[in-house]
Amino acid sequence: MILHGADRPDLIVPETLADLLYAAVRRSPSVTAIEDGELAISYELMQERAQAIAAALSAKGCGPGFVVGLWLPRGHQLILAQIGITLSGAAWLPFDADAPVERLVTCMRDAQARFVVTDADGAEMVRARGLEPLLVTDLREGRADRELSEAKPEDIAYIIYTSGSTGTPKGIAITQQNVCHLIRSENQVLGIQRGDRVYQGFSVAFDMAVEEIWISIFAGATIWVAPKEMVADPERIEFALLAQRITVFHAVPTLAALISHFPKSLRLINLGGEACPESLAAKLTGNGYKVFNSYGPTETTVTATIAELTPGQAVTIGKPLPNYGVGICNPERQLLPLGATGEIVIFGPGVALGYLERPELTAAKFVTIEGRRAYLSGDLGCIENDEVRCFGRVDNQIKLRGFRIELDEISAVLAAQPGVYTAATVVRAQAGADEIVGFVVSALDGPTAAGLRRALSLKLPAYMVPGRFEFLKEMPRLTSGKIDLGALRSIKLGESGAVADSPSPANEHEAALRAVLTELFPGVSLAPNLDFFSDLGGHSLLVARLVTRLRQDPRYAQIEIQHIYSRRTIAAIASSMSEMSLSAGTTTPPPYESAPFGRRLACGIAQAIFLPFLMLIQMMQWLAPFFAYHWLTGDVGDSLALAMIVALGAYLFSLFLSFVGCSAGCWWVDSVREITRFGVSRI
Repeated sequence: MILHGADRPDLIVPETLADLLYAAVRRSPSVTAIEDGELAISYELMQERAQAIAAALSAKGCGPGFVVGLWLPRGHQLILAQIGITLSGAAWLPFDADAPVERLVTCMRDAQARFVVTDADGAEMVRARGLEPLLVTDLREGRADRELSEAKPEDIAYIIYTSGSTGTPKGIAITQQNVCHLIRSENQVLGIQRGDRVYQGFSVAFDMAVEEIWISIFAGATIWVAPKEMVADPERIEFALLAQRITVFHAVPTLAALISHFPKSLRLINLGGEACPESLAAKLTGNGYKVFNSYGPTETTVTATIAELTPGQAVTIGKPLPNYGVGICNPERQLLPLGATGEIVIFGPGVALGYLERPELTAAKFVTIEGRRAYLSGDLGCIENDEVRCFGRVDNQIKLRGFRIELDEISAVLAAQPGVYTAATVVRAQAGADEIVGFVVSALDGPTAAGLRRALSLKLPAYMVPGRFEFLKEMPRLTSGKIDLGALRSIKLGESGAVADSPSPANEHEAALRAVLTELFPGVSLAPNLDFFSDLGGHSLLVARLVTRLRQDPRYAQIEIQHIYSRRTIAAIASSMSEMSLSAGTTTPPPYESAPFGRRLACGIAQAIFLPFLMLIQMMQWLAPFFAYHWLTGDVGDSLALAMIVALGAYLFSLFLSFVGCSAGCWWVDSVREITRFGVSRI
C-alpha cells in the first residue's frame, strides 16, 4: 500500500533554480532579499552580484557537469556565492566553515571537483592540498550583461556528503528538477510568501538550509542571516526573533526546545532533521502560529512528508508532500498493508540520482518497487490513519542535531588511531540530549581522550567527534563474536577506571561551575586546566545549557556563550565568573540627584505660561459644539442635521487641537529644560 500526497502535476515544471531566481527578481526587484547585519540587499542587487560571480566562474570554465566547493563563513557572501555557482550551471558542494580541511579534500576529490570558493583564511590550506581556491572577493569582479542560465533540469544542482558506514563519506547528487519540485511542493504546505522574514541559521552543509534560502527566494521573502555567535545561543535567538520581526523559523527540535519563548510576530515554525518530542509539540502548539514537523532523507531532497502539529494530537511525520508517495516494505521489498511495521520507502520527484561513484550502494538503496523508482530510507515506520509514523533506524545510522551519521564511520576512524586495539561508538542520553560515546580498548601507553578528540577532529566534522571516550579493559561481545552494542549502551559512564578524581575547586565560583559541569559530564574528571571543547567534548548545545544554568545565579547573570568560547578552560571560565560576581556585588543604583533650582524654575514657568492655552482648548471641546448647535437651530428653515454635523465637526477639531497643543507644549517645555542644562537647545 502506498500513501500518496496530493496529485499536483502543475508543480512538476521543467525548470532550474536560475529560472526561479529570475522570476522572483522580476516580481520583486526592490524587495529586500538578504539582510546581514546592517547590510540589506535587494532582489535586483542580489541577482547582479550573483551574476558577477557566475560570470567569473564561467571564465574559469565552470558550467554544467562541474562541481564547485563552497567553503565560506556564514553571511551574505556565502549565499551570493551559492547562487553564483548555480547561475554558472555548475553544482555547489557545501562545507561548514569549521569543517576539517582533510574531510573537505576527501569529498572534493571524490566529487572530482577542482575549484573551491573560499576566503583568504581557507585559500592557503586548500592550495597546499592540490586544489585551486577561488577567492569570493575576486569573483565579485566578474561582469555579466545578461541573465545566465546554463543548466538543464536534469543537471546536478548540489551535492551533499553524509557519513558513510565504510569510513568514507558518500555524496548525494540532487538535480535541478529535484530541488525545484521540492520548493514548489513544500511551499504549497508551508505557505511562505512575500513579506515574510525568514531566519537563516542552518549550516549550508545541512540540506535544511535549502529550505531556508531557496523557498524564501521563490516566495520573494527576506532572508535574515543570523551571525555565527548567535546560531547556538537560545537566548540570542529568542531576542533576534523578536527584534528582527522574524515570521518564519526553521529549526531542529533540539534547538527549538532550548528557546524559552517565541514572539507573537512569528507565524510559522518548521521542525525537521530529527525526531520531534511530544513535550516540544505540546509547548509550541496552540500559541497562534503554525507548527510543522517535517521528515525526509537527503536522498529524497530535504523533505518528503510533513505534519501540521495540533494541541493534544500525537506527533507523526504526517502525509507525503504533493506528488510524493510513502510505503512500508519488508526486507524482500514487498509493500505491507496499513498498520504493519517495516522500512519506510519513498517515491516521487524528489528521489535523487544516487550516490556519486557508488553504483553498488546506489543499486541497494535506490530501487524499483511495483514499477516505480523509490528510495529505501533505512527508517522503521508504519502508516496509520493516513499518516506516517517513524520509529527510528533499522541500521547503525543515527541523526544527531539534524545531521545523519554512520556510527561505523566514526568507529573506523577511531580504530585506526595509533595504540587503539578495538573501538566502537554508540549514542547515549547525556544531560537531556543524545551524545556520541566512543568506547576504546587500547595499549597501556595508548592515547588519551583529549588526544583522540584532537585526532578525530582533523578528519571528522565537529558533530561526529564523540562527546566523551570510555576506556575499557575488554570490549563486551555477543556469542557470535560481534561487539555487544546493547551492553555498551547500558555501561555506567565514568566507571571504566580511566577517570581520575577531580581536584578540589579553587574557590566558590569554580565550585559553582563544577556543579553544572558535573550534570553535563557525569563521571568525568574536572581538572582546572581542562578545555571545555577539546578535553571535555563540549559542543554548541552544551555551551547553551551551561550558560543557561549559570545565569540562574544572579552573580553570573551577565555570562554569555562567547565567554565559554573565549576562555575555554575550567579555570579561565571560573575566573570570568569571579569577575562578574565582583561586578554584580559592587554595582548599586545611582543616587537620586535633584535637578538644579534654575532648571526646575524654568520648567515651572514654561508650564504656567502654557497651562491657560491648554485649558482654553479643553473648554473648546464642549463650548464649540454648544454654540454651533445654538446658532444653527431655532429659526425657520434651519437644518437640524446640518447643525449636528457642524457641532460634531467642531468637537473633533477641538479634540485634534488638544493633541497638537499637548505635543507642542511638551516639546517647548523640554526645549526650555535642555536650554537651561546645556545653554543651547539640542532640538
